[in-house]
Amino acid sequence: MKKQIEQLSAYQPGLSPRALKEAYGIEGELYKLASNENLYGPSPKVKEAIQSHLDELHFYPETGSPLIKEAISKHLDVDASRILFGAGLDEVILMISRAVLTVGDKIVTSEMTFGQYYHNAIVESANVTQVPLNKGYFDLEGILAEIDDDTKLVWLCNPNNPTGTYVPHDELQQFLQRVPSHIPVIIDEAYVEFVTADDFPNTLALQQQFSNAFLLRTFSKAYGLAGMRIGYVVAAKEAIEKWNIIRPPFNVGRLSEYAALAALEDQAYLTSIRERNAQERAKFFELENSNAFYPSQTNFVYINTNKPHDLYEAFLNVGCITREFPNGVRITIGFPEHNDKMIEVLKHFDL
Repeated sequence: MKKQIEQLSAYQPGLSPRALKEAYGIEGELYKLASNENLYGPSPKVKEAIQSHLDELHFYPETGSPLIKEAISKHLDVDASRILFGAGLDEVILMISRAVLTVGDKIVTSEMTFGQYYHNAIVESANVTQVPLNKGYFDLEGILAEIDDDTKLVWLCNPNNPTGTYVPHDELQQFLQRVPSHIPVIIDEAYVEFVTADDFPNTLALQQQFSNAFLLRTFSKAYGLAGMRIGYVVAAKEAIEKWNIIRPPFNVGRLSEYAALAALEDQAYLTSIRERNAQERAKFFELENSNAFYPSQTNFVYINTNKPHDLYEAFLNVGCITREFPNGVRITIGFPEHNDKMIEVLKHFDL
């Protein structure tokens, strides 16, 4: 085995509702609000599409996901040769890391962000520099200061998971102007469909100016297809050609591709999800103690507290499974009845 694997551990999901009931002696329903899933689920058209293709389960999928690739090409107005699909963004991150990183290379990212950037760099024997957040936000100046001759990838999660904060358009543009053009800046926009801020980056436009700005997006979050595993990267054609060598030949299943096609076509449903989420998200920031929350443009809220386990258990006692961190708790925005339970807890909790 690679020695560096000893530094890592396999992904550990939170306990299931069944396991939590047993551990805490809880009766009644428990609601999973720990994984930033869209509880409303996908468009009804997705289920229809899956149902209509069930007789194809014994066939391999078409390699390279050509149908959804063409649809995304038209939707985003980018050439199909610049798009690569993976079984969720986890696999896309793995493919990029495997194709780019070698022993002694370096990635630069944030200290409190999506863990797969770090995980895959270590697997490839690369070094990782994690710059601390600045009041919950990416410290772009700190990241720039860490970029050197060994740097091969820069990872930005925008909006950031787990904080929900974001880098505005002008700041991202100025940042890209100062990054050496040969260093890819991977901008992970997994939660972009939940964003309502006017100054959120138009990363597709920035790509026309900066050939090293690469974009990640997924169908797992707002589109409601977390269980289907399908995400993609939009990058320079030359990079896609190399990364495609790493891609397993049949990595995205047939039903996942059909599901993504149906979800993409129903933009009216996606708009309704964004609006519902924004309406429920706003409720949390009306609380008197909301100054302890990071501003969010996602379907989750990060609550800073020096008593994270106590807050986690307080949510659990009202039937809500959340995600505990060393200095806070991340709560997925759910249905109104879920959110109202958590809001009541927050009203009476001394953060």
